[in-house]
Amino acid sequence: MTESSTGISFPEKNRGSALSRLGVRYKGPIKVYAVGEYEDGTFMLKMSYGVGAQKMTSALADALKPRCSDAKSIEKFEECLLAGLPNGAPKGTKLVFSTGGGKLGIAVNDKSMGTVGSKVLSSAFANIYRDKNAVCAMKAVGEDGETAQSGFLTPKRGALIGAAVGYLAGKACS
Repeated sequence: MTESSTGISFPEKNRGSALSRLGVRYKGPIKVYAVGEYEDGTFMLKMSYGVGAQKMTSALADALKPRCSDAKSIEKFEECLLAGLPNGAPKGTKLVFSTGGGKLGIAVNDKSMGTVGSKVLSSAFANIYRDKNAVCAMKAVGEDGETAQSGFLTPKRGALIGAAVGYLAGKACS
């Protein structure tokens, strides 16, 4: 399956778990990476723009900090990720984060960099892409491989239509 705005493809299954959602992390106008979420709580990030190791690690750690009270686990996470990115995260790098079983597994380009045994940390990592303050919008993947919101009525269009209807209703009533 391919994330449409980056053209980055994701396997339909990862270790037997189906791809359920796709998203893109933007920093300004730059598409930094595409992310796929699998049903087992695994998140696969594929870089569409090269980023230095420290910058990538800091960005993810900064996203974890308001969601995780376990500072020591965040430090261990940063150590594991930095060790896996000796040349940074150039375009095409694949990062996989497994959040199941009360621990956060970290792999870079299919090489395991270790796990951090912290239920709080693994839950916080998943919430980077799931909670109301998620770093990017995630869209459900349908059986046809398309995202659920790829039709005419996207959230942005719905908001614009709703605003226009509200404005016109206000004009009609006054």
